[in-house]
Amino acid sequence: MRASVIEETKSPKEEFSMSKAIPIFAILSLTCGVLLFVFIKSGLMSIEDSFSFANPFKLLVSSLIASIGLIVFGVVLTLITPTKFVDDTNKTYQNEPLFNIIIFMFLAVLFEEFLFRGIIQGYIFHTFNNYWAAIIGTTVLFTVYHFQYFKKPLMLFNLVVPAFVFCWIYFYSSNLLVPIATHFLMNVGMTLLFKYNLIKLKES
Repeated sequence: MRASVIEETKSPKEEFSMSKAIPIFAILSLTCGVLLFVFIKSGLMSIEDSFSFANPFKLLVSSLIASIGLIVFGVVLTLITPTKFVDDTNKTYQNEPLFNIIIFMFLAVLFEEFLFRGIIQGYIFHTFNNYWAAIIGTTVLFTVYHFQYFKKPLMLFNLVVPAFVFCWIYFYSSNLLVPIATHFLMNVGMTLLFKYNLIKLKES
């Protein structure tokens, strides 16, 4: 009897809500954007290395190729990954309204790219003057930031590969807008494929 009472009094786990997360990520994005601006103005980072528009065609093509490649990678991994190995939060993203998905994904990507590629990767490179140290160091920190996936090792693989691509393509393009666009298109693309049942998680 006592055990059943304890079961009934346990508070249910609160589900993730994009509408609640949107203002939080808006504030985080704005904060990191301001910090990035301060870093550039103070000379810790170069505007030419962060927002270069020397070759617009290269920026567009690299964003599209990387986005499509990562979506294909995500689809293949989805088809071979049993649902029990997928984080619960990710399973609910596609149930949100389309407007919420787009706004949330955009703000979350802005925050992560400003922080990890813009500030952290830029700072590591400025400190050590080594591209690979910046790429690997930022990829590791980006993975640690998503610590909730540590219980789902296969999801870490789905995180490390895109993170590495975002870091590499930032240096390749010398424009932070490229990893932002790539990250956003990948996230939205995968979520919409799930939302409209074009792909489904593999049954356990």
